[in-house]
Amino acid sequence: MLVLTPERDQAESVTSTAPLQTVHPTRIAVAAPLLGPAAAGLSLFLIGTSAPVASTIRAVPLLTGQATRYLLAAALLVAALLITRKLPRVRPTRRDLLDIALLGAFGIAGFNLFLVSASYRVDPALVGTVLAATPLLLAVVSPALVRRRPAVRVVVGAAVVAAGTAFTTGVGAADPLGILFCLAALVCELAFTLLAVRLIARFGTFATTALASVSGAAVLLLAALVVDGPAVFGTVLAEPDQAVALLYLALAISIGANAAWYVALPRLGADRSGLFYAFSPVGALLASLLLGHGLPGSEGLIGLAVVGVGLLIGVWPQRTSECPAANRHR
Repeated sequence: MLVLTPERDQAESVTSTAPLQTVHPTRIAVAAPLLGPAAAGLSLFLIGTSAPVASTIRAVPLLTGQATRYLLAAALLVAALLITRKLPRVRPTRRDLLDIALLGAFGIAGFNLFLVSASYRVDPALVGTVLAATPLLLAVVSPALVRRRPAVRVVVGAAVVAAGTAFTTGVGAADPLGILFCLAALVCELAFTLLAVRLIARFGTFATTALASVSGAAVLLLAALVVDGPAVFGTVLAEPDQAVALLYLALAISIGANAAWYVALPRLGADRSGLFYAFSPVGALLASLLLGHGLPGSEGLIGLAVVGVGLLIGVWPQRTSECPAANRHR
């Protein structure tokens, strides 16, 4: 979690020379507005790498693999909270506990289970195409929840991003149940963002990431114990390749990508954050290339160009009246 203010205060208290007084605050002022876009872009880039990496561990039972991944992430996040003494000082209300439970059940466990289940029944390209609707839905639904008009430019940009992503991934083969799984994953993806906005305002970015991971890990662990049995957990990390893949998914996705996304939300608003789904196909293509799947064809490159145009449309400087301040607290 990046905290700028203490660094500034410390620097100014150590010395009062003119260069630090004039240069350092400027650096902070420039960095602050860039933090939200940088965090959103990093988060969605990492999310894009998850599907190619997850495809390498199909031998691992679905529930057990996901439970292991989030148990690792939850343990590391809680340990970090204890070590840094960043435990939330706010007493959770009933609504907080409900939101945390829903975030874990749907935003974490539900999304991953539906996503992987869909990839078993339909072409992965179709999964990516359905999820490409996420930025457009966030651009429309998020303002509506706070009784605010959607920003036209953001909606147009999100629509272009969605179209470019769909063009990049294609469609591929499908069956009715697989399509249903894709749509369920899409709903859960929206829940992961919309349920977290109020929790971030209450508990902070890092604590919300930890709470979501703990909640999701609990749901996945219970399901894995019932369906796969406890004996399977002993074999998940036995193979080095599987262990490396699960560790990557735990550190880079469950911790890194989720925390970065929650850094971006209060700074950009859920609607504008969704525009940075433009980085997901970039991450997916780069990960596929590193895993030996080859370069994308001309359609993929054209789709990436369209995605970039959509991002530029949505994030182009807005008038002050269109800033997402109303979307920061729910």
